[in-house]
Amino acid sequence: MSINGEDVLAARHYGTAYAMTDYTSTNHNMFASVSYIPATTLTFTGTINLNKSTGELDLVEMPSVEAKLEGGLSHQDFTFDEMHTYSNLDFTTLQFTLGMEYKLTPTVTLTSDIDYSDLDDKAGYVYGVESGSFFMIRSGIRFDL
Repeated sequence: MSINGEDVLAARHYGTAYAMTDYTSTNHNMFASVSYIPATTLTFTGTINLNKSTGELDLVEMPSVEAKLEGGLSHQDFTFDEMHTYSNLDFTTLQFTLGMEYKLTPTVTLTSDIDYSDLDDKAGYVYGVESGSFFMIRSGIRFDL
């Protein structure tokens, strides 16, 4: 193509190519909670939560675009060999909580809690292949006004 007598490289649009693929995810969650009130001024609570999640794309198979091209697109790479691994999920979380409340007066309560959490991430898409746990103890005074 030429404009004002000068050769100009014209951009070409070759259209699009796409493939449909399935994404499968599973999530299993177990949650249990318990409360025990031995006296009107004392309450104990506990919870456990377990979550196991997985997910993955099926292998992506792109259609061949060679027949649609006039010439080649040597600078383009139409392979998606690892695309199905981009959104992989495989993690487990486990959480325990124990709590205690003791009413000193109708408006003042002493509180104490223990929390434990554990994360195991095997795929890295959500948490970045990070695994670990933490343990926390909290206590306080609550004023109910």
